[in-house]
Amino acid sequence: MTQSARTLTVLRRFPRHLDADDPGKVFSEVVGGLGGELDVKSVQLGRVRRSHALGDAGEERDLLLLAGLHDLKPNDLELTRIRLAAVRAIEKTLADGASTQDDRTAAIAQLPQVLGLQPDAFPAWPADGSDPEPAQARLAGALGDLSSYPSELDLLRGTVESVIRLHREGNGTVTAILWAGAAYLELGLGTIVDTEDEYWHVAECHDLLRLVRREPPGSRPATTTLTPKTDLLALEENPLRQQDSDPVDRRSGDRFHVLRSGFETVPATVRVVGVGSRTVQPMVVNLDTGFGLVYTGTVGDGQELRFESDGRVTLDGSSVARLSYSFTGGVFADATGADRRDFVFAGAPDKGPTATFAVTQPIDNGFDPDAVFPHTDGLLETTSLVVGESRFAFFVREAHYGRDAETPADELAVPVYEAGVFDSSVFEPDTSVSSPSSAKVGFSWQEHEPFAARLWIPLRFSTLDAAGEVPVKERLRLLLDRHRAAGIHIYVDYADDRWTVPAGVMRDADSDEPLGTVIVGTALWAPRADVPT
Repeated sequence: MTQSARTLTVLRRFPRHLDADDPGKVFSEVVGGLGGELDVKSVQLGRVRRSHALGDAGEERDLLLLAGLHDLKPNDLELTRIRLAAVRAIEKTLADGASTQDDRTAAIAQLPQVLGLQPDAFPAWPADGSDPEPAQARLAGALGDLSSYPSELDLLRGTVESVIRLHREGNGTVTAILWAGAAYLELGLGTIVDTEDEYWHVAECHDLLRLVRREPPGSRPATTTLTPKTDLLALEENPLRQQDSDPVDRRSGDRFHVLRSGFETVPATVRVVGVGSRTVQPMVVNLDTGFGLVYTGTVGDGQELRFESDGRVTLDGSSVARLSYSFTGGVFADATGADRRDFVFAGAPDKGPTATFAVTQPIDNGFDPDAVFPHTDGLLETTSLVVGESRFAFFVREAHYGRDAETPADELAVPVYEAGVFDSSVFEPDTSVSSPSSAKVGFSWQEHEPFAARLWIPLRFSTLDAAGEVPVKERLRLLLDRHRAAGIHIYVDYADDRWTVPAGVMRDADSDEPLGTVIVGTALWAPRADVPT
C-alpha cells in the first residue's frame, strides 16, 4: 500500500529504530487509516477558514454572511445584480440561435451604455463583410465570462470591502459619499476636483465591469481588455432649488419688502400678473440698489409678465424683451435718508449711497418721451435679492386729471390708464385701502438648500430602469443613507450633459466648472424620436 505524505510525516515522528515507516508494517497501516480522516478534516477546515475571510470566500452565501456583520443585506448589493442582468440579457440575445441579425445588432448597440465603453469599441460585424456569427459568438462568450458566478462574486466582494473601508475611515464626508456612490454602481473612483465656489466636487470614475473581448483564432494577443471611457460623478452641496414668492396684490406706488434666508445674494425673476385693464407699463424698482425693470406695454387681466433672472422678458411665454428696458441709478433720493440704505443727494450727511441720474439699458433714452419701441432685441440686466430684507416699489402708468369748475361743485378726476404720460397731467395715485390693485407682483429665484446634497450619476444608468420597478437613482439614494451625515438629506439624479434650451451653457474648453461638463452641457442629442421639442 502506498503511503501518503501525511502518513509518512506521522510515522517519522517515532523513534528511528522502530522502522515505523517501513512498508508493509501493521503500524503504518493503522496510521494510514487514521491519516485519511485527517486529510478530509484538513480540507474541511481550510474551507471553513476561507469562508471566514472576505478576500477568500468562494460562495455568495459566505460573502453575504460576512457582509451581514456590517449590517449589509442582500438587497444592498442589488445594483450589481441589475447591472449584470443587463449584461446577461445581451449575451442571451447573441447566443440565441432564434435571434435575428437586427436583434443582435441592437443588443450590441446597448453595450457602450451598459459597460461605459466608447461607441467605437465595437466596429461593424465583421469589418470585412463576411459571416458575423463567429465574431458575435466570441463576444457572447466574453459577456458570459463577465456575468459568470466567479465574476459576480468578485464584484460583490469589492463592494462589500469598499463599504467596510468607508465605515472604518469615516462617513459623512464629501469623499465618503462619492466613494460610496461609486462602489454601489461598480465604478472605480479616481481624482476628485473641488470647484472654486466649493459647492461642487467632481470625481473621475471608470467602470469596474471590464469586458475581455476574444479575438479571432490565431490572433496575438488572443484577447483584448476594453478600456471604459471616463465617467463623471459629482456631488453638489446645498443644491439649488426653485423658491417662489407668490404674486401679491399691489397698487401703484406701493413699497414692500421681500425676506429670504440663504448664503449669498441671488439673481431673481420678477413676476407681474395683470389685473383688469390697470396693469399699464408696469415698473418694479429695487430701492436698495437703485435698479428698475420696465415693460412699456399693457399686461392683460390674468396674463403673467416675467423679467427672468437670465435676462429674458416674456409675457405668457412670448418674448417682449424689445418692449422692455432696465435702469440703474439713485432712486427716491432723500436729503435726510430715513433708512441707511436710502440714496441721498450729493453733499447730504453720509447716511447712504449718493444718488446719480438713472441710465437705461439696452437703450440709453428709455425715459424720453420720444424713445422708440420696440428696440433691438437683447438680454436685460436682472434684479437681485440679498440675504435678509430687499425693499421694492411698484408703479404703473396712472394719471388723474380734471379741470377747474366755475360752479362750486368740483369735477372728479377720472383715471385714464392708457394715457399715463401727457401734458399737464397730475400723477396722483389712489392709495386708499379700498382702491383696486394695479397688479400682482411676486418673485422667483434659485436658492441653495441648506442641510442637503445632490449626487449626480452618469445618465447611462437610467437605461437600467424598468417600468414598475424602483429606478437606479432611488435605490442608490436609499443606500447612501448609511454614509450621509446626520440631518443631511441626499438627493440622487441622473446627470444629463446634453444641450437643452434655455438651460444649456457655453463654457471654456479648459473650464473645470461642472456646468457644461456634468449637467446642462454642450453635448448634442442623438437623432432619436424622444428628443424634446
